[in-house]
Amino acid sequence: MTAVYAIQGDTLDAVADRYFKNNSVDMLPALIELNPELDGIFLAEHQAIKLPEPAQAQTAQTLKLWD
Repeated sequence: MTAVYAIQGDTLDAVADRYFKNNSVDMLPALIELNPELDGIFLAEHQAIKLPEPAQAQTAQTLKLWD
């Protein structure tokens, strides 16, 4: 598990986008779960945030329409 520090005006979704790029939507629930002490929309500058491992993301259930 890696820790990073928030920059001015950061939010958890901005952190997810910065570190997980194309997988940020899938990683956001794991990020929130690892950081239950974070409340509010904006993070404090230099606040430590624990990043989940990419394997911790829950895969979305898919629906196959055609074979």
